[in-house]
Amino acid sequence: MRIITDLEFKTDTPTAVALGTFDGVHLGHRAVISAAVENAKANGLVSAVFTFSGLPKNAFLPEGKRICPLCSFEEKARLIEALGVDLLISPEFTRELASMPPEDFVKDILFGRLGARHIVCGFDHRFGFRGLGSTELLLKLCRGAGVGVTVIPPVMDNGERVSSTSIRALLENGRVSDARRLLGHDI
Repeated sequence: MRIITDLEFKTDTPTAVALGTFDGVHLGHRAVISAAVENAKANGLVSAVFTFSGLPKNAFLPEGKRICPLCSFEEKARLIEALGVDLLISPEFTRELASMPPEDFVKDILFGRLGARHIVCGFDHRFGFRGLGSTELLLKLCRGAGVGVTVIPPVMDNGERVSSTSIRALLENGRVSDARRLLGHDI
């Protein structure tokens, strides 16, 4: 798997891209990434993941209030690679990126730099300035450009949605085996 850590790149081949923060690469994240890998294989595309090296929320929080990621960047990359991804794009989340309008993110980065022909994200994915980009906006922009989109519904476990927040809560309450089950891998 090739890892790119900046936005000064342009792929030579079209991609199927999974979008998300992927903190912990839990079962829900695996569903998103696996759908992109499967689409890439079925359509002769390069499978790609666009994420960030850190947690975007932390860019806006003071030092003492920042959220601890569920795994290191190295572990996240290893878990993503194990799912068969060809290309990991993981820049640092900066204020410049945070100020990018959602339409520009889709057109300039996903279409322009990544050559996206198919995009996969979770049902609640947000992107662009102040998280104003939604799955509905993504569908609209992609439809107009002839780019496919797959929106993955929530992955459930015992009636509860699998999320990084719920896994953090389990860990804080000492429920390591439950957290491990939702992650789908050891901690």
